Amino acid sequence: MQLVPAIAARVASVTVYQRSAQWARPVKGYSDPISDGARWLLAHLPFYVQWYRFNMFWRYGDGLLPFLRKDPAWPHPERAVNKGNDRHRQELTDFILTELKDRPDLIEKCVPTYPPYGKRILLDNNWFKTLTRGNVELVTDTIDHFDEGGIVTADGKHRPADIIVVATGFKVTEMAARLNISGRDGKDLRQAWANDNPTAFLGLTVPGFPNFFCMLGPNSGPAHGGSVIFQSECQSRYISACLADMVDQDLAAVDVRQDVLDDYVRKVDAEHETMIWTHPGMSTYYRNASGRVFSAMPWRFVDYWRMTHDPDLGQYRLTKA
Repeated sequence: MQLVPAIAARVASVTVYQRSAQWARPVKGYSDPISDGARWLLAHLPFYVQWYRFNMFWRYGDGLLPFLRKDPAWPHPERAVNKGNDRHRQELTDFILTELKDRPDLIEKCVPTYPPYGKRILLDNNWFKTLTRGNVELVTDTIDHFDEGGIVTADGKHRPADIIVVATGFKVTEMAARLNISGRDGKDLRQAWANDNPTAFLGLTVPGFPNFFCMLGPNSGPAHGGSVIFQSECQSRYISACLADMVDQDLAAVDVRQDVLDDYVRKVDAEHETMIWTHPGMSTYYRNASGRVFSAMPWRFVDYWRMTHDPDLGQYRLTKA
């Protein structure tokens, strides 16, 4: 979605092989430079920068979360999870219909069948307009195989290609497990996170791995908007506070207790059952093969800030220096 609009006007033709349609949100002025007047306010008006940051962070973060919570009484779960979410769906659908008004052949390919925000929401950068160009083809048939001259889809059609760009993501479930990390008694993180099911207390630390902290680990990904930088700040504060407490208490090592992690994972899973990412039939990289949401955070950012602000070493197994 980032690549195609950037190259479409500079190449003879582009063929897009789309696995699934995505909701894309128009954000007016998203790429506009900050005006001189706004720069002056940010630099000189007391508390303006704090208000500006809060306004942006709330609107595109915790303010959105209520629209992603399942309403058991909502009569149309096949298209949305609640009334507000359905309104978002209508707005986003209207945007697609407006962008593709001259290309009805593209509409069925481009309107998603799942509730908005069920997958990671995207920001439109002239994606739909680009698809209407005469030198762009959108293919939704499954790719069967590559050959020496291009790509063959399941219907047997061969499309030649000079260059093939593979944009299929990466192995999200591995996280830090791919780094050959071992813990107490030779315990392997790859084994602890087997079956594509990584878990960590607060997304940060794992039983049996003393002094191991992972940034942006399991169930700490900001899926409802917000900022990955904010998450990193919360986590780095928590880690630093743990280190300070270890120095004060003359500790050589800490690792979270298994019962603490188990209780945390139960709460995470229970919260996710109320959220859009466990919507029936929802396919997203936030979930593993068994359907568990292992990546996304179900909490508000203000909740996670509170949870990580002050560590409690009573939740840890402590090893004296």
